[in-house]
Amino acid sequence: MFDSPYRNVKPGVGYVGDAACAKCHQALTKSYHAHPMGRSAALVPQATPIEKYAPSGRTEFTSGPFALSIEKSPTEVRHRVRVLEPTPVPVDDVIIPAEIAIGSGTRGRSYLSVESGAVWQTPVSWFGPEDRWDVSPGFHLGSMARRAIVPECLYCHVDRVEPVPGADNRYREPLLPVQAAIGCERCHGPGTLHVAERTAGTAPQTDTSIVNPRHLAPALQSAICEQCHLQGEERVPRRGRDLFEYRPGLPFEQFVSVYVRHPDLAAANRSVGQFEQMEQSRCFTGSRGALLCTSCHDPHSAPDAPVRDAYYRQRCLSCHKSQGCALPEPDRRAKNDSCVACHMPKAASANIIHASVTNHRVPRTAGTGPVPKGLPFAEPPLLRFRSGPFSPTDDERERDLGIALVGFAKKRLPPEITTRSDLRSLATERLRASLARWPGDADAWRALASTRSDPAEAVEKFRAARNALALNPESETALAGLVEAATLAERYDAALEAADTRLRVNPTAVDPLLSRAIVHLARNDWERAEADCRAALRINPLHPQVRTYLGACLHKRGDPAAGQREHQTALRFEPDVRAQAGLREWYRQTTR
Repeated sequence: MFDSPYRNVKPGVGYVGDAACAKCHQALTKSYHAHPMGRSAALVPQATPIEKYAPSGRTEFTSGPFALSIEKSPTEVRHRVRVLEPTPVPVDDVIIPAEIAIGSGTRGRSYLSVESGAVWQTPVSWFGPEDRWDVSPGFHLGSMARRAIVPECLYCHVDRVEPVPGADNRYREPLLPVQAAIGCERCHGPGTLHVAERTAGTAPQTDTSIVNPRHLAPALQSAICEQCHLQGEERVPRRGRDLFEYRPGLPFEQFVSVYVRHPDLAAANRSVGQFEQMEQSRCFTGSRGALLCTSCHDPHSAPDAPVRDAYYRQRCLSCHKSQGCALPEPDRRAKNDSCVACHMPKAASANIIHASVTNHRVPRTAGTGPVPKGLPFAEPPLLRFRSGPFSPTDDERERDLGIALVGFAKKRLPPEITTRSDLRSLATERLRASLARWPGDADAWRALASTRSDPAEAVEKFRAARNALALNPESETALAGLVEAATLAERYDAALEAADTRLRVNPTAVDPLLSRAIVHLARNDWERAEADCRAALRINPLHPQVRTYLGACLHKRGDPAAGQREHQTALRFEPDVRAQAGLREWYRQTTR
């Protein structure tokens, strides 16, 4: 464990919330709550109104075959998705209450719904710069009428939550035990010791009861920002560690390994997070690592719009005053004498998840940069973002890289990236070596199971998935992995047992029902598969895969006309041409 002089880095120290901080730090707390971080989340009835609602209380827009509406009443806000044109089978509207607003409004807001402790994102978001409602970023309205919100999402967007161990998107209640928005303790650490000693008048002259980031070494100051602003391509919890264990004042790399694209695969103008961009900048390299986020940003307050350009210009001039600006004065005045306008241009769209809209590479001149070169087969396309004094050993790095490659292979990758089969082979080599050394590593077993997809690998996949679940029996991800692996290995009893368990622990989700239906389909048990498909459609009636499976069940049970209607309805909801072709071929093969 890292030897810190601050006593509140220890796991047992509790949190107090911003109201306790305000008793002594009223001015700082007030200014912080005007900062975007201090407005990161709110219960919808209490959220500062930044959105535009129709006077009628119902605002509507269209996306593909769907109409989406925002329905606001004095007591609640609901988001509705309805099908615009009649379909071969009548389809119910999807109605989701919007209970928690996520986002300060600087870029927009998204909304969360809570059902039986499970947290879901609604399909509607407000985009502030464009002043409009639209589909939430990354949503596929058919299969994803709502999105499961995993703990890593809430870790960065709200003050504090307690995930149910092993759960995908379930949390201890109350969901927000102290407050909604990110609070003072996100940067200063838990405050119980500090409040108790200050209240009792027993605080030592050198106060070690709470972290003051200003007194930390630069790397530890950066670690506080890294916990949310260093996304990378993949974030892998260290072996035996968890993201939620991190406390300000500790090295972030002790808890999480962050992987980014190899430089030969990363286009210079690609939108990524602030940290990646900043450490590529001449400002950072020229400072020899002394440049920090707080060199430019005050975490306690944000400049108001009228003085924003002047504020950041002064930050630039603290290093560049002697050199000055080469742009003619009339051109500078036209841009409000803003350094940022030229050297930190904004991306074309704010509809990018977890990417920096403002270019933190601070380019001297605009340009696209070099074209990605590509890599040979044996070269991993990911690199660990940082290797500092608290980085893992070589063996641990190989383990983390193996898990990262598995996650990376699941993404939609551009042509210059190594193929998925290559990525899986690179991952398998590392994971097998790691598991020979640490056979009790549930995350590595789960990742190894994900690399096996060919029927010839079914036995190894089943063994890996079974080991992962044995080591973490409460894990929904491990349960899902065992259902898939056991089905591939034709171990249907084991698949159904895992599917039943998964459904019991998360009964509000479509995926557990879908995975159990797939097991029934593999056994030609059309009646039980139909029952699971119908139950899934009661949760999300727009899901194209579920409707296609239901159509096959109806066909096999003696009603091919009804089956064809379900299948045609499913195709209406699938916008991807390749996915449509896949559904058609599956249905043809299954019902012939």
